[in-house]
Amino acid sequence: MFAYVEEIDSWLTRLAEEPHLVGDEGDQAYETRKRRSLELTARALEMWETHSEESLNTIAGYFRKAIDQYPGNARAFIGLADTMVTAALEGVMDSSVAYPCATEAMRRAAQLDSEDVDGKCSKAWLNMVNERKWRQARAGFEEVLSKQPRGSHALSGLALLHIAEGDLVGASYYAWEAWRQNTLVCSLGALVCWCQYLQGDFDQALELIAQVRGSGGCGATIGVIEAFALSQARPIAESVNRIEAIAFDLPQSHILQGALGYAYAISRQAGKAREILQNLEQMNAQKKRNNAYALALILTGLGKRQEAAQWLEAAYAEGSLWSLGFGSDPVLRQLRGEPSYELLLRKIGTTAGSGALTETSLESMTRAMSNDPRWRDVQDLVRN
Repeated sequence: MFAYVEEIDSWLTRLAEEPHLVGDEGDQAYETRKRRSLELTARALEMWETHSEESLNTIAGYFRKAIDQYPGNARAFIGLADTMVTAALEGVMDSSVAYPCATEAMRRAAQLDSEDVDGKCSKAWLNMVNERKWRQARAGFEEVLSKQPRGSHALSGLALLHIAEGDLVGASYYAWEAWRQNTLVCSLGALVCWCQYLQGDFDQALELIAQVRGSGGCGATIGVIEAFALSQARPIAESVNRIEAIAFDLPQSHILQGALGYAYAISRQAGKAREILQNLEQMNAQKKRNNAYALALILTGLGKRQEAAQWLEAAYAEGSLWSLGFGSDPVLRQLRGEPSYELLLRKIGTTAGSGALTETSLESMTRAMSNDPRWRDVQDLVRN
């Protein structure tokens, strides 16, 4: 290479200055990405406040983009975990994909901020639905509620824990409290309806379902609960057409297809029930998950108790939302006495019940509820 001395001096000067210039430009780009990440997170959190099954993918996308822009955004990781868990429970995503994703997101969030209250709530949800660590889940929800007494996400989680324990009175109380804090989230209204159904109040459950549907944004979860209540509330012959219509409107819901197959089975339309069963079995053979409970429902209706219990075990392993109610679900009453079903109930109930209410604490909570004007308002609403 040939160069004049002054050219070499100029090159050396620029070379010495370049790291500083690049650093300034890099800092500016970094701050721009960080600001963009926070904006995306704020947009996702705003949508989360009124989320529905339809909006979950969009919310997850915002959180994912926020992480891409700034991997140090702990709140984006927490939000992504919450969205993944909710998507799995509501049948929007396969739990075999959603739960590992949520677990990894929470691992990274904890590295960034282990004391975040929302992060502790998310961890409690994963302990409950994925790892089945009932005591840790309860401790997590209670810690969150001690700091955020009106947190609907923690209240609804505690309601589900009470369902798993078979404490439907406590479950109803926490479900109503969660819905009162955010009546625009349909899944919270659906949880209230599910508690009514599990208690055997089928007509009241159907009335509440109609009220929840009035707020719009309802998806497959509320449809499943309506199908269950219809199959128990009146002669099945009067309900099959309505259950068919619900399942037709939401063909992507495996559980709804299972509920329809169950309705066919108990209405002496075994051929139609077996047709749905075969379709679901083919999906399972293709390694498409989240249909175990649907298979169990149809087999229960067909009177195949042992096979039904085996698929219930698979649904529990999947982390199905509905598995938390296996001990109280009226649809499954005819499985009582089946050894494998009773073993499964002990696995759910005994472990979960280690943190259950004692008789004394239950009486105390009942007295508190009876003296709470908000609870009396709820009871009046149900009666009316």
